[in-house]
Amino acid sequence: MSRENANAVVGCDAVSAHVATPIPTTLWHYTSYAGLQGIVSSKQIWASEYRFLNDREEFLHAKELARKLVDEEPEYTGQVFPAREMLREAVDIAFNTGYLHEKRLYVMVASFSEEGDQLSQWRGYADNSRGVSIGLDLRGLRPPSNIGTAVTFAPCVYKQADKGALLRAAFAHFRSGLQEWWDSIVNIAQKRGREGGGTDPQSIQKLMSEHAGQQVIARCHANLQFDLLRTAPLLKNESFSEEKEWRLVLPLESIRLPTSQRLAFRPTRDTLVPYIAYPLNRPKQEGPIFCKDLILGPGSHSSAAISVNLFLQKHEITVLARPSQVPYRPT
Repeated sequence: MSRENANAVVGCDAVSAHVATPIPTTLWHYTSYAGLQGIVSSKQIWASEYRFLNDREEFLHAKELARKLVDEEPEYTGQVFPAREMLREAVDIAFNTGYLHEKRLYVMVASFSEEGDQLSQWRGYADNSRGVSIGLDLRGLRPPSNIGTAVTFAPCVYKQADKGALLRAAFAHFRSGLQEWWDSIVNIAQKRGREGGGTDPQSIQKLMSEHAGQQVIARCHANLQFDLLRTAPLLKNESFSEEKEWRLVLPLESIRLPTSQRLAFRPTRDTLVPYIAYPLNRPKQEGPIFCKDLILGPGSHSSAAISVNLFLQKHEITVLARPSQVPYRPT
């Protein structure tokens, strides 16, 4: 293996498998009529900065869970490797000074759902049911894993056991990389001790320095931060589980994005929301977006289907809008 490959950031298998979950043939995006017009016309989706999403626990939930799980890790493993202490330090660095620190972290999120006609989502994300739910084929949206990006498109995780399993897998990946190096140093020190060499702390510290200690530690820390950066945006409170959300997650800090789109801002009633306009079409894809279905919110105008179908036809989208089956009318 080349030195370049040896120093490459490598995530754990469990996290990599989750972010590679097969994308359903249809995912839904709830939005207003203005949103529908913008998405179809621009062939882009707006991914908003995470602090402006509906869930006030974004990332704080993952941070608190990670810290709790660290306390459950074994104190020592292998050749008296201080596993818990090293892991706690790495997690604290990731969230307090690393890429996941709130002053460094800029993550843009676009949300989709496996559910296309759900009351809670009509009320929360589609102008209090006066908007639409767009059924999209997004199987080409995920960037290839071989470009080394932390951009992910994957389902959110709601069950406590599933969230814990992903974080523990990331912890184990971090621990195994460091412990292998640590044990090798201890074995060398023990061999030197049998041969009359020093086994005092200073001698061991010198051994660690001689055997690329800082490089190994830095690489393992980078691997853990990579796993946490891919995992944290997908961990949600179980109270949101009925939404069956899929997230396109675009981290900005020191991460290569497979898009040339720059940061933009949209006004709301009380602030400006940062966002990135991310292309929905596959590279070199001509023509309209892959719209497979469109549902009109239960609060839509009685003649909305007429204008919406004319709009879709103008943009060469052949689906016909259909009404929601949810018996709800906004006040």
